Amino acid sequence: MSALSPRAGRFDQAMKILLIKPPLNPRLFIFNHDEPLELEYLAAAVKGHQVEILDMRIDKNLSRKMETFKPDFVGITSYTCDVRVAKEILREVKKYDRRIQTAIGGHHATLLPFDFALPFVDVIFMGMSDFSFPQYIQEVDNGGHPERVNNIALVKNGDLIFTEQVPLEPNLDLLPMPARHLTLPYRRHYCDFMKSKTGLIVTSRGCPFRCTFCACWKIMNGKYFTRSPESIVEEYAALPEDIELVCFADDNTLHHKSRILRFIELTKQRRLKKRFMMYARADSIVKNPDLIESLRDIGLEYLLVGVESFRDDELDRLNKKTSVQTNNQAIRILQKLGVGISPHLIVDPNYTKKDFKELFQYVCDIDLLRPVFAVLTPLPGTELYDQYFDQLVINNYDYFDFAHSIFPTKLSRKEFYGEYANLYRKSYSFKRYFKNKLKELALLLGKNGDSHPRNPDRISFFQMFLFYVYAFPLYVRMKNSYKSEPILPSKIASVF
Repeated sequence: MSALSPRAGRFDQAMKILLIKPPLNPRLFIFNHDEPLELEYLAAAVKGHQVEILDMRIDKNLSRKMETFKPDFVGITSYTCDVRVAKEILREVKKYDRRIQTAIGGHHATLLPFDFALPFVDVIFMGMSDFSFPQYIQEVDNGGHPERVNNIALVKNGDLIFTEQVPLEPNLDLLPMPARHLTLPYRRHYCDFMKSKTGLIVTSRGCPFRCTFCACWKIMNGKYFTRSPESIVEEYAALPEDIELVCFADDNTLHHKSRILRFIELTKQRRLKKRFMMYARADSIVKNPDLIESLRDIGLEYLLVGVESFRDDELDRLNKKTSVQTNNQAIRILQKLGVGISPHLIVDPNYTKKDFKELFQYVCDIDLLRPVFAVLTPLPGTELYDQYFDQLVINNYDYFDFAHSIFPTKLSRKEFYGEYANLYRKSYSFKRYFKNKLKELALLLGKNGDSHPRNPDRISFFQMFLFYVYAFPLYVRMKNSYKSEPILPSKIASVF
């Protein structure tokens, strides 16, 4: 291992930096193996040092990596549901060698940094660390003063020393290209549910909207920053050739129409032919159907749309700033254009059996074939979390996974998870599959005036069969979730 110089307090050679993506939370029901883009960005920002990335979703052998690489610095990223395992990993690193500098960043560390005021954590990176991380490494490498680095917290004797918190005004075009070569050993594992090899691009940071359930806008202090179309296309063109589906991973890629029109123009000029998906708000789709059509023509496969609810009053409570009518219009536009849709809907813990029935009926009426149902989850930092903190019945972060109810449920816990599991079972049933096939056949034969093309979201019968084989044990586990929930002792009487 590089040693600190006893005279200058600096490393005698380039630092060895290990960046870790933690293992998947075993309680997750739905997940994709996407590349750890956040770590690839950070790795690219510290040129001149020896950097490796350990993706523990794929390679869980931390001790082997520590022995072979012998890092000077170990950093890990963490969502809320990863907090426990992230702490365990940093504890193991310090056990291996207490001289190793340890750090954590990501959503949870930004919003609840005191959760990491621990003896095996040295520094916490808050917010967008693309700039603070290389500055910190430079200070440590030069034997300087880490407290000069803005927007971090240094852990000292169980307490946090916050450096100056400076609002960011980043020029995202100045960020280096992600160091994707560092994840080459794992790349064949990066794929979506349909086993398409995926690659990620982020075109913006933050969010201009203020949904009560979302922490995205809180991370960037309510600000929204975008990359230029030229910068996006440069990275788009440079993606590895074997990537089958490019995932634009920011929440509001389509927010600025002029930017996307320029992206389309540049993509056509360079004759780039790739399949891709994006996130989009329903109102952006309704305002710009021509834009969606143009994106489809250059490879848009599907859009992930936060439909959230089938009721206007629920959308208002979530501060979504849209309506059921707008959602329905957006869905019809995508169906007419032959663009797939991954609609995300929120399941309220206060739902009754009638509510579950009406939600499923909405999914059928609007012809959503690949719905994703997320239990309303109060992520730390969100307005939902702050407003209803005293109502939480679970505070174990492992369960903040959008598939467990952190709040009390109106139904019994057993009934709630039974209805939740059945929502998936019925939505992906063979009955719905064949009913949709017959509907398409009727359209093909001209038995009604609907001219919509084949629903792009319908999967093949073989894929449907494989889905059932894969999903059945998940269905059983979901239905029995109530049996293993760590309900707070003070809340047990009210829950049961």
